[in-house]
Amino acid sequence: MRLDEEFDRAAGRYDLLTRLNPGYHASLKAAATDLVRSLPTGHLTLWDLGCGSGLSTGALVEAAGPQARIVGLDASAGMLAQALAKDWPPGVSFVHAPAQELPAVAAAEVDGPADGVLAAYLLRNVHAEQRDEVVAAIVDQVRPGGWVALQDYHVKGDRRAAFTWSAVCRLVVTPLAAITRGNPAIYAYLRRSVLDNDSTAELEGRLRRAGLTDLRRSTPRGWQRGILHTVLARRPLEGEVV
Repeated sequence: MRLDEEFDRAAGRYDLLTRLNPGYHASLKAAATDLVRSLPTGHLTLWDLGCGSGLSTGALVEAAGPQARIVGLDASAGMLAQALAKDWPPGVSFVHAPAQELPAVAAAEVDGPADGVLAAYLLRNVHAEQRDEVVAAIVDQVRPGGWVALQDYHVKGDRRAAFTWSAVCRLVVTPLAAITRGNPAIYAYLRRSVLDNDSTAELEGRLRRAGLTDLRRSTPRGWQRGILHTVLARRPLEGEVV
């Protein structure tokens, strides 16, 4: 299946379904807030990778303020159309491209490295053999001393979390997608992709191999505890011993 095309088909109902997901918006807000609080005050430049319909972008605007320069990137034209239909401060823009094209896109969109990057639900949608490459590209776009925040579902190696995730998909997500006329293929993919996604240990290994340090991980309360994880990591300063 062409994943970008399946997201295109799901785009019209995506925001509705996220509103029905308890904790979804609060978790995005928490990740964006933690990222921005890790950065110096001032006019920040931020990437929002895998921005989708702009929900994570909105969380960044709320955390960083309307003066921030924020570039959202996504491979789905349909999701970006939803994002572009919303009202944004002048410093917010969007780019249609997959994460694998970040180096080329960055050269045209941002003047120098960014202060920070938020990537929510991104790496799971990248082929496993390309994830190290994408993480390295993300790190290259962050200034020394800058921070990266990654948020996604990680259940591999945790039987309770995997069972809960599968039950929620079967009993809640799939029926809601049918009721709201969402694209069923993308939600079937959602279940499988989370079960196959990196474990938190595998993700943290990728970040360390890319040279990031000061890793810290959190998980929310409620049904997503132990399922949804946010990992923050810092790019060392030049010459810093880690």
